[in-house]
Amino acid sequence: MKLVLATALAGSLLMAGGANAAVIFTEDFGGYDTLNIAHGAHSASSTSGNTIDSDYSYRVPNGQNHGGQADSMYDEGAWTIATNPIATHDLWIDLGNNQDPFLILNGATSNANPPPTAYESQVLAIGPGTYSYSYDILNVCCNFHHDPGVQSVLQLWYFKGPAANAISPIPIDINSTIATQPAANGWTHVTGNFTINQPGGFIRLGLSDTNAAADGNDFGVDNLKLATAPEPASWALMIMGFGAAGAMMRRRARVLA
Repeated sequence: MKLVLATALAGSLLMAGGANAAVIFTEDFGGYDTLNIAHGAHSASSTSGNTIDSDYSYRVPNGQNHGGQADSMYDEGAWTIATNPIATHDLWIDLGNNQDPFLILNGATSNANPPPTAYESQVLAIGPGTYSYSYDILNVCCNFHHDPGVQSVLQLWYFKGPAANAISPIPIDINSTIATQPAANGWTHVTGNFTINQPGGFIRLGLSDTNAAADGNDFGVDNLKLATAPEPASWALMIMGFGAAGAMMRRRARVLA
C-alpha cells in the first residue's frame, strides 16, 4: 500500500509539473566583464546576452573600498558586480568565501518620483497571462565598524509597451513593500505574480530603492527570474493527487482496524 500511495502521489506531481511554469528570463549576474566596464557606466552586457541598465554609476569591484577615492563604492547611487561586499566597501558585510557574483548597490539618495532605477533588464517580449517572478535580496550594510544601516525598501516594477522601442515612461508597480532585513539575517527570497493584459507586448523588469536615506540603504540582488505562472490545471492535478493519497491512507486505516 505504501508503494501504491507513493506512486499515485508522484504521478500526480509529475503530471502537474508537465504543465508547470516555463522560465522566460533569468539573471544571476554572471558573465559580466566587471573589470572592463567603464567607470561611471550606466549599462553593461553579459556573455549570455543579458543587459543591465541603471541610473546608478558603475564602480569596478576591485577598486578602493574606502571613502575619498574616485572609484569607491562609497558614492551614493553606485553599482558593481562582485562576490563579497566588504571587498567593495570597508563598512559592508563580509561573505567570506562566496564565489557567486551578484549585483551590489549603494542606494541613491534622490527623492525623485519615481526614484532612480537601480536595475533594469533588457526588453522582454511576452504574451498576455499571469507571470511569476522571484529574486534574492540582501542588506549589505553594515559590519562591526559601522552602526546598523537602514532598510532598503525595494520596488519591483515593469515598463510595458506595444513595441520594443515604445516602452511606457511610467513604471507599473508589481510589489513596493519588500524591505531588506538587517544584514545579519542574510538573503531574503522574494516571490510573487503579476498579470499582463491583452494583447501582451514588451516589458522591462526593473528594481528601485524608495528609501533615500544616505546611511546604509545598500543592498545586493541576485537570481532574478521571470516565468509563466503554473496553469490552473497544474493545481487541480496536484489537489487530485493529494486527495487520492488521502483516500488511500483512510482506506488502509479502515482495513487495519
